[in-house]
This record gives sequence, structure tokens and C-alpha cells, in this order.
Amino acid sequence: MSAPRTEGPLSNLPKAIREEVIYPCSPLSVFGLLALTSKQYEAETAFLRLLPAAIHAAPVDVKEDARALASIAILKKHPELLFEKKKNKMIKDHAGREIFASPYQIFLGTGDIWALKQIQQDILPLIKDEKEQAKMETQFKEQFPHCPWPLPEGLSEEMLYDDRNRQQIEEIKKQLATVKKLIDVDPFINNEPLNMTKEAVEALCKLFQPTPGEVIRSGLHFPLAIMKEIYKTYDALQGHWSFLSLNVIKPALGASSAADGQCYQYGLSNLDMEKGPSRRCDSSYKHPLGQPLNLKLVNDKTVRVARLVDPYDGYVLFDSSSHGYFDWYNSRGGRQCVGGGRGVRSASAVSWRGFWKTYGEQKQKLMELLWRPHEEKKIHCRNEHNRLRRCVIL
Repeated sequence: MSAPRTEGPLSNLPKAIREEVIYPCSPLSVFGLLALTSKQYEAETAFLRLLPAAIHAAPVDVKEDARALASIAILKKHPELLFEKKKNKMIKDHAGREIFASPYQIFLGTGDIWALKQIQQDILPLIKDEKEQAKMETQFKEQFPHCPWPLPEGLSEEMLYDDRNRQQIEEIKKQLATVKKLIDVDPFINNEPLNMTKEAVEALCKLFQPTPGEVIRSGLHFPLAIMKEIYKTYDALQGHWSFLSLNVIKPALGASSAADGQCYQYGLSNLDMEKGPSRRCDSSYKHPLGQPLNLKLVNDKTVRVARLVDPYDGYVLFDSSSHGYFDWYNSRGGRQCVGGGRGVRSASAVSWRGFWKTYGEQKQKLMELLWRPHEEKKIHCRNEHNRLRRCVIL
């Protein structure tokens, strides 16, 4: 007869101490190890593992399916956590935004439509309690307070904005106009911009960076309209595109949600909208959790960090030996061009008209397809007792 499995030294501590003192001070890697040691620790740390897995769009550590999400794997074991919101339990994303939301609302706020699709298919059927089922609609309305309900045909991103999003977009539009005017008249003596130009760019970037003390409770964490407006400005510039690429486009891409960043890493032109992006970094690169565009070449002796990832096709720009120019690598880490350009390529310059617009519209269309049929079925699908049947899109 085998010896009983011990629960480890933490089992001697009261549960309240573990949950209120030990776990909050522990890194995510520790939660993962604890979850492997016992069912008790797995259950106690499930919510603490779920929030960062959702906000960072973390992949499952298996080689077979590059699109598999760790958050979905956790929810399959603990579907009751999907709509869970714990008092004072907030999560920070890779950009430093502080967010108070349930795992479901995190997927909504990050625009991770593919995670939402998996929730419809795999997680909602596991939730039997009708009160819990009703939270899906309630939390959707909390997240997007100005969105018409039921969802209309032709759902647009603007319908998902809260007041914070609306104000943010308007301020960014105004500041972009100021930045363009200053760049166009700046002499860039010795390739250096005037202080006035630098200050205007810094003020612009602050508009899509976290506001100290702000807790995001609704709306989109990073609207795609920000990128569309930036690329409009890029296309309208008379010159100095590399300056805007490195000082505005790069930080804006880095502030995008992790799910969007995963789409950019391999290029929007290569994205299968039905299947979604690969959740894992290509084997040629490595990046921190939740930061798919902060790439390093794995086999590079100088351990160079990418200056920019072109979201059009996923090409990666590293500093070249020629000052002001870049070496280009494709998504497999293969060198494409040495000293091949000063900024994002001309194909990317027009992507705001094509790929940014298409990407945004297709995401909203997928959202609409998930929700509108669900509501129509809920209205018309009743059982013999004239009670609404529980309907899930498959």
C-alpha cells in the first residue's frame, strides 16, 4: 500500500492565512507549482492563476495546439469562476493598467473574441445554475454601458466604448494633429527633434498609457481606433516616418492588449480570423509574458531586442550597423534585409485603410455572430412549460 500523499508545509497553516497572506505575496510561477502538488492547492489558487492567464492571453504549455489558452484550461476545471469578481482583487496588465473585472469581462475588455468563442462553446455548457447564466448578459452590459441591446446588425467598435474610451479617442485625435504639424516643420538638426516636438509626442503617448490611480471597470482596455488614427497621421506625414514609428507606433503597439499583440506578432495579413492567433512565441524569438511584441532573437549573441514589429506582416526590425536603419527579420527569425529601411514599410503605411479597418470590423462581426443568434434563440426557444431554454451557440 502506497504512502498517502502529503499536502506540503502550507497545509499546516489556516486556509485564511494561505489565501490572505501567503498567496498574495507569491509570484505566478509558484501558483503553478502549488497547483501540481495537490488538488487542494490547485483549487485554492485557481482564481489567482486565472486572472493573469486571461489578461496576458497566456498559452497552454503544450506543443500540439499553439492556439490553446491557459485560462480556458483553468475554466474547464472551474467554470464557476467565469463570472467571479472578488472585492479588492484587481489585476494589472503588461502595460500597467489596473483592472477590476471578472475573467469574462477581461476577455471582453481585451477584445479577445477567440477566447469568448471558446467560452460559448466549451465553458457555458458546464454552468448549470440559471443565476450564473444570467450574469453573462449582466456583465456584458456592465462592460459596455453604451452598447445597444440586443446587439444590432453592423456592430461597431464605437458602440463598445465607455465614457473613458470616448474621451481618450478625442484627446488622441487632437494631440496627433499637433504632433503632425510639429514634425512637418521640425528641421531635425543632426536627426534630433526640437524639444517642442519631443514634448508633444510624450504628451500623446501619455494618453494611451495608464493613468496613475485609475482602475478600469468598463469599456475596451485599448481601442483599435487608437492605431487607426496613428496610422492616418503616419500616412499624412511629409517625412520623418521612422521618428513616428519608434516614438509613437512602437509604444502604442506595446500598449495594445496581449491578444491583439499576438495577432500583430505574426502579421494581420497572415491572420486566420476564424481560428485566431498563435498564443505562443515563435521558436526564433522569446518575449515576456503578455508582451508578444517585446521580442529578442533566441540565437543572437548580442541579445538584441526588437525596435519594432510591423503589424502588417509581422516582420521584426532590429538596429542595423548603419545608424538610423534597421535589419529586417521575418516571423521565423530569418533575415530578410540588412539596413533595409528607416521605419515601418510602405505596405504598413496604408494598412490603416485596409488591414486595421478590416481587422476591427471582422472582430466586431465575430462578436455580433456570437451574441445576436444567442439572443434570438433565447427569445424564441421555449420548453413545454413556456420557460426559456438555455441556448448556447455551438
